[in-house]
Amino acid sequence: MAEVKLAILKDLIQTESEPCVSIYMSTKAVHKGEFKKLMINFKNLIQTVRKKLKENWNLKSDLIDDLLTPALKLQENSGFWQQQQEGLAIFIAPDKFEYFKLAVDVQTENYVSHYFNIKQLISEYWDNRSYYLLALSPSYNQLFLADKNNLTEVKITELPANLRDFLNLDTEAEESYHSITSGGADAVFHSQAAEKDDQADLIHYLKEINSILKDKLESEPYLLLAADDNIFSLYQQLNSHANLLPENLSGNFQDLNKKELKEKSWNLIKPHLHDYLQKDKDRYLELKASSKTAADKAEIVAAAYYGKIDVLFLNKTVSWFGKFKAKTGQISESTAKDSYDLYNFAALQTILNGGKVYALNQSEIFGEADLLSIYRY
Repeated sequence: MAEVKLAILKDLIQTESEPCVSIYMSTKAVHKGEFKKLMINFKNLIQTVRKKLKENWNLKSDLIDDLLTPALKLQENSGFWQQQQEGLAIFIAPDKFEYFKLAVDVQTENYVSHYFNIKQLISEYWDNRSYYLLALSPSYNQLFLADKNNLTEVKITELPANLRDFLNLDTEAEESYHSITSGGADAVFHSQAAEKDDQADLIHYLKEINSILKDKLESEPYLLLAADDNIFSLYQQLNSHANLLPENLSGNFQDLNKKELKEKSWNLIKPHLHDYLQKDKDRYLELKASSKTAADKAEIVAAAYYGKIDVLFLNKTVSWFGKFKAKTGQISESTAKDSYDLYNFAALQTILNGGKVYALNQSEIFGEADLLSIYRY
């Protein structure tokens, strides 16, 4: 079972074999010990999918059995159903089978189409965003890429290993920097002349780290520092990263193992997960009166296909079935067997063209329409 990352979404989007089966199922009942109920619910979903494959796609029984074999194995695996979270997403196509245990609840539904339906999976992606963690001190620095479940070191050879190596100091000279950074802000900014020289070297060291990271890190993921409070204060003034968090994971991080470091850093990151959404909502409202936004669903679907959308907001609980004709840019509404969910189609195209997609619940939709967008131009 993989974790939901942007690369995973793109892999699902770019699947060329069909039919593509997408199954979403709420698994909250497991918290009440009702895993057998989940097994029955899933069996019913598989029967519905089987019927669609036979009636809408004209597949023979043996081909349907081959396609659904991995799902049927899960159906009878009681251990699998006892270890669920809030929701489950399963994607099946010829030569492809993926499932995701989700930390967010989902609306139980299934699709058989030319494309995987990823609308509900997008919510999990935003709720498990990656972030950078920079552990920083005069004697040691280390960069990690982390998320809710993982903490992985990022090796950047240009980064100085520590202040001593950066300035070619001996061990005794390095100790003076520790006395600076542990003496409080006043000690840093109002010290003796020698300490001021030490402070200048320390700032030089931090500037070098910031300069290297500026060219190496992606701008969107948050950057969280684990540092002495005084080091953090200095680095804040030098920082060039667009999303440095105002909070600091203060203390001696070298005393923490990776699990503790991951858990403590995630607790600081978690309240900021929806900052991205709020910033883009505010941006939409600011641009609402201009031609840079749209709320007409047909216009938005076409714009998504042509790569015009920067940010897409959609109601993940609603579907709109039909077909988009690329040659004319027109949409025909239809529930025929070859139709597909146009809201999902807009999400797929937006992601493929480098835009952002927010899949929202009904209560989170902030406009009158179920599909809203911010254009690039």
